[in-house]
Amino acid sequence: MKAKLIGARELNFQSGDGTTVKGVQLYISFPEESVVGEMTDKLFLRENFALPACKPGDMLDITFNRKGKPETITVIGK
Repeated sequence: MKAKLIGARELNFQSGDGTTVKGVQLYISFPEESVVGEMTDKLFLRENFALPACKPGDMLDITFNRKGKPETITVIGK
């Protein structure tokens, strides 16, 4: 999936069951059929995810595993 990185936020909090959650939330946009303009979404990446250096405005190629979770992210340009 090709998407544009709109923003990112680091997360570090305690979940309802007391588990510590650390990672990064990415905010992305991408073309979608039947949407005028672009669709937006957010992706949560756990702290051990191999995220390449990227900044808002970069185009990303995102692959997902069979469960729909991000597996790899590659920066492919602006």
